[in-house]
Amino acid sequence: MALRIFDTDPDAKPKKREKKTYEEYAFQFRTGRAVNGRPVSLAKWRVLAGDPKVAEAISLLMGGTVEEWDPTKEMNLEILTDTDSVEIVIPGPDAIEDKLILWGRSGPIHECDGEFFLSPPEDAGKPCGCPRSLKERKNAAKAGRGPSPAITVPFRLAHDYDLGLGKLLATSWKFAETVHEVKNDLAAVGEEALCRLSIELVEFDLPDGEHVKYRKPRIDVLGSWNDAIAEPRD
Repeated sequence: MALRIFDTDPDAKPKKREKKTYEEYAFQFRTGRAVNGRPVSLAKWRVLAGDPKVAEAISLLMGGTVEEWDPTKEMNLEILTDTDSVEIVIPGPDAIEDKLILWGRSGPIHECDGEFFLSPPEDAGKPCGCPRSLKERKNAAKAGRGPSPAITVPFRLAHDYDLGLGKLLATSWKFAETVHEVKNDLAAVGEEALCRLSIELVEFDLPDGEHVKYRKPRIDVLGSWNDAIAEPRD
């Protein structure tokens, strides 16, 4: 089920999201980190892992040094890599979980797909009450009154497929606006797909002259993974 951030037809029939299960994640990709309690956007991939062997393998593949991040976390190892782009393998469009979440102190207090609640069970399928326009949604989220994107993309590293299943955790509105295109491209492949995962720098000037610059995840679907491994690889 895709985010309904552009579809607010009141007659749309709610569909219940089926819970998907995957093997335990071996690593996580992030585009930012917290420094002195403030979020900082990164130009290169930040990877978290719990297994030192996994962390070392990622360090060898993508550069960077393995450092202890937070000993209280399951994934307590951090690699600030030297890489802003890496080839990955995504199982298919149904593997991507895209939703909107407003977090409270003890967990999500609002979880929806942009039009209908996904949880708690007694509210699932009911209208969530989010604003109709994307601008209003963003403003509500910025003010702490509305949910923000919470997108999980499971994948394997193309150049170390057997290292295990990892995931991208994305909260970017710009990525949320285009994730349906990624899912459509994956559906067109119809099987495991070779993709390029990168951090994209976006820059532009507003009419008033203000220069805007930000980074967001980007996924380009390159084709069938089976076809790719049947051909000679560098």
